[in-house]
Amino acid sequence: MRPRSRIALRLSLVFMVVSFAVLLLVGLSFGAMDDFGSFRSLRTLCYALAAVLITGALVWYLASRILLTRIREISEGVTRLGAEELGFRFPEDGGDDFSALTSAFNVMAVKLEASLSALKDTRDYFEGIVENSADIIITVNPRGYIYTFNRGAEEALGYERSEMIGRNVDKLFANPREQVRAQERLRGAENVLNFETKLVTKDGETRETILTLSRLRDPDGRTIGTFGIGKDVTEAKSMQKRLLHAERFAAIGQAMAGVQHSLKNMLNALKGGAYMVKLGVKKEDWALLGEGWGMVEEGIENVAGMSAHMLAYVKEWKPEFEEVDVVRMLREIEGMFRKSAEDKGVALTVDAVDGEPRVICDKRLLHSAVMDILSNALDACLEKPYEDGEKPEIAVRAARSETDSHFLVAIRDNGCGMTPEVKANVFAPFFSTKRKSGTGLGLALTARTIRLHGGEIELDTRPDEGSEFRILVPLSGPDGSPDEKQEN
Repeated sequence: MRPRSRIALRLSLVFMVVSFAVLLLVGLSFGAMDDFGSFRSLRTLCYALAAVLITGALVWYLASRILLTRIREISEGVTRLGAEELGFRFPEDGGDDFSALTSAFNVMAVKLEASLSALKDTRDYFEGIVENSADIIITVNPRGYIYTFNRGAEEALGYERSEMIGRNVDKLFANPREQVRAQERLRGAENVLNFETKLVTKDGETRETILTLSRLRDPDGRTIGTFGIGKDVTEAKSMQKRLLHAERFAAIGQAMAGVQHSLKNMLNALKGGAYMVKLGVKKEDWALLGEGWGMVEEGIENVAGMSAHMLAYVKEWKPEFEEVDVVRMLREIEGMFRKSAEDKGVALTVDAVDGEPRVICDKRLLHSAVMDILSNALDACLEKPYEDGEKPEIAVRAARSETDSHFLVAIRDNGCGMTPEVKANVFAPFFSTKRKSGTGLGLALTARTIRLHGGEIELDTRPDEGSEFRILVPLSGPDGSPDEKQEN
């Protein structure tokens, strides 16, 4: 029996029972008055039962035709909405108590249709971005199998998406161990940025690629895969190499010009000294001879110094990184440098607190870099004519950086300072403002040393006001192994 028939039958039975009970009570009431005279007749009882049955059947019919029909219509309408027939609407002209209910369902259907339409538009918009992006965009499930493969990936790698979906992603890597390494890095983070690797195309070519990997999570936060965006930088890398070669050739030309200029100055000094020696011998003027010989010795030392600097600049450096107490190193430098500075009338102060953290660095190279900057600061002080009441001074300050990740060594002087043009070239090889003794390689070597440590060197300077060099080196050493940081 159908549900609506069962409901109608129940309503009818209830009505008949109630009607029979009412008739029985009425009959009993009359019987009390006339000794049951009116209900002793079987005929009267049959009429009463027939009336009850007819009334129950009428109720059954009305319930089936009116009440249950409306319930069935609402049930079917809700089923259609559940099946995403969002254009369905209930008739608004019911004229009964169910009209409010169907109107509410219609309002709900309108809102639901609008919401799902907005969600679909948003989904299509983002799918369009992913699909039409020129970058390689691939998603991978937790087992490493490719789930989506966009058009940019097809064009860059030469595969059809139908060939790649369901395949293991390590097939795309020139070195599958790099895929494992990328996943290991992602395991401890939400994403991996700028991961450089090489992907293999369908034709077997290798493409230089920079990847950004991110975790895919479901609404409950569980990891359901990996989302990868790759940028093909093969052409950019090739152009960068060509540009680097061009810059190296230009640097060679610049270096040769610098060497020639420095040698010219030094040779002129040697020639002048040699002339004074020759003249002193001829005139037997031993004072003139001594002065000339001093110029010759100074010229020889300058040539030797430039030769040593050039060898240091072009050779392959193999730093030895270790834990170094930089504050103690600065105290050692202070002891070595103070007497020389005081003899020339320059005051030296060092502001450093013992107990600062040790730094992973090459002590020999860092020591040399600090000494070179101090020497330049001393020369800057000697070149400036100070006014009354002003004294030449050099101040060294050392402390942990504000971010607690680097160690800062700041060297400030109140010497002659630099013009913007000099500041722009001060770290360039063979650039020097010292006419007699400068090789132009000291600060270039210092900058190279700091880069080798993964640090930075900053300069703040103004003409006639002085200069401040700030060296920042990471406490934990350069990012990567020492071998990876060697420069050629």
